[in-house]
Amino acid sequence: MLYKTQATDTFKEVTMNRISFIAQQYKIVLSLMILCLLIVNPRAYGSDISDSDLEARVENLSSIIDMRYTTDVQKHIRNYTKYNRKGTEIVLGRATLFFPMFENILRDKNLPADLKYLAIIESSLKPTATSKVGAAGLWQFMKGTGRMMGLKVNSTIDERRDPVKSTEAAAEYLQYLHSKFGDWTLALAAYNCGPGNVRKAIRKSGGKRSFWEIKKYLPKETRNYVPKFIAVTYVMNYYYDHGISPAAQEDHFINTSSAQVYDKVNLRSISKQYNVSLDIVKQLNPAYLKNYIPATKDGRHQLTLPTDEMIAFVNAIQTATLLARAYSLKKEPSISDKETVKEEVRPHISIEKLPTTYNKSESGQAPLISVTKVRATYNRRNYYSTTRLRIRESLKDVANRTGFTLDQLLDVNAFSDENPLVVGSDIRLPAIK
Repeated sequence: MLYKTQATDTFKEVTMNRISFIAQQYKIVLSLMILCLLIVNPRAYGSDISDSDLEARVENLSSIIDMRYTTDVQKHIRNYTKYNRKGTEIVLGRATLFFPMFENILRDKNLPADLKYLAIIESSLKPTATSKVGAAGLWQFMKGTGRMMGLKVNSTIDERRDPVKSTEAAAEYLQYLHSKFGDWTLALAAYNCGPGNVRKAIRKSGGKRSFWEIKKYLPKETRNYVPKFIAVTYVMNYYYDHGISPAAQEDHFINTSSAQVYDKVNLRSISKQYNVSLDIVKQLNPAYLKNYIPATKDGRHQLTLPTDEMIAFVNAIQTATLLARAYSLKKEPSISDKETVKEEVRPHISIEKLPTTYNKSESGQAPLISVTKVRATYNRRNYYSTTRLRIRESLKDVANRTGFTLDQLLDVNAFSDENPLVVGSDIRLPAIK
């Protein structure tokens, strides 16, 4: 028995030694494989790029703003590329959905494409993003500013969450800010804290016109805003060198189409009828706060669906229109009738592909306001007239109604988040158009 026990112990010892040896060999091989990968691609596995390389890259970037490499810029770059890589991959994935649409709108308004990066800072490209102070959407408009720029915000619809409409509004607002300061870096700062705070910082600095020279007089959040923009610009141009890849997007968010709708549309019914989950339908239509799209006479509202389901939706509308017309004629439509109807009948829907194209509804200019609703007021420098904001009106609507441009009204009115535009607000009209 003693002999058998000793033999068994010896066998166990030999076996354990062999296992330990094999494990060590595997460890060596694995280490060599990782080393080879790092030699081939030194940016793999998140290995750091030196500060001097980061600085050189930032300074070589072509941008609309005054690019500088500061400790704050370095901190944000490290956060995006090292400590929050997963979040950066998600944002890069969303960029594939929204950036083509951003670029189209900015191009149409003759604005630099770099402005698209601003939405990353504002919302991480989430249309439903809402801040603690109530800013909402891709471009984080406050209610007052959003309404001032023509966005509808009420208990049923919040167009700050509409990707296309909010982008058009943001582009126009940025265009206005640039016209006031003549500098994109200051325009970005004003987008964050308001033009009044930027003008105040310029006065306190003794009239300096550079962001970096007036920075210390700006609110803390704004002092950090431009460095974030610089870091985002860097990441969007060099993410691959940090071993970062855009997160894959689901097909129903990539291949979508949008259609103008005039009648009320129940989103829950759309979900059931076309076998698309209600969650996806609501994600594709984030501006509608309830489970329906309100009816409109001008087709201002849009429904967005995966392209295949949108085609089915349009076909259903066309079929319903054909049947309604056939019933009114008290006969079943023949093949030739159907062909005629397709050419003659325009159902309450028009389809478009997003994000490469988009429509913008343009209302006709209404007649000037009546004299009884305008009163003359004395300004220290000039005479001007005023009008009051009507229900369901934005500052853009007032511009159309009175024949002035939006820029002209913004110039002579001091509306802000602290002094919001509300129904009944007195709006100054310039003395000269």
